[in-house]
Amino acid sequence: MTDSADQLGAPNQVCLPCQTIAQPFPPTAEVTKMEDYPTQEPPTQAKKQAGVREERPTFEPPVAGAIAQGNTAWQSDKKVVGLWMNSATRNAYMYVDQVGWRKFADNSDSAIVAFNVIAAHAKALGKPVQYYEEADNKVSTLYVW
Repeated sequence: MTDSADQLGAPNQVCLPCQTIAQPFPPTAEVTKMEDYPTQEPPTQAKKQAGVREERPTFEPPVAGAIAQGNTAWQSDKKVVGLWMNSATRNAYMYVDQVGWRKFADNSDSAIVAFNVIAAHAKALGKPVQYYEEADNKVSTLYVW
């Protein structure tokens, strides 16, 4: 590709094999609102005296009757509004609207990748999700339609 300019002087790219001009994308008028994002920041790494503690979000669900430690349940018609992970092995979360941070099951590398891809798809397209939360409060099944 070589550079050229349009009538306004903005640079264009010319494709040499097909001799077409690719126009630059116009600036988007869409404004991202802060309420579209999770309200809690992902945590910073913390260490215990005896060793390293697993890093995870600490935001608890704001609704009464939320899933408590030790329960298992299907959650239906939820919206993923955030994703978070760090360089620690198999440490990935999704932020579910009106529920909070939920950790993906960490039993395999491929499961973490699959959960992130599916949750990112749901977040990008605004699709509702259904997920199953195990007794250890980790998401083990995730559906997006």
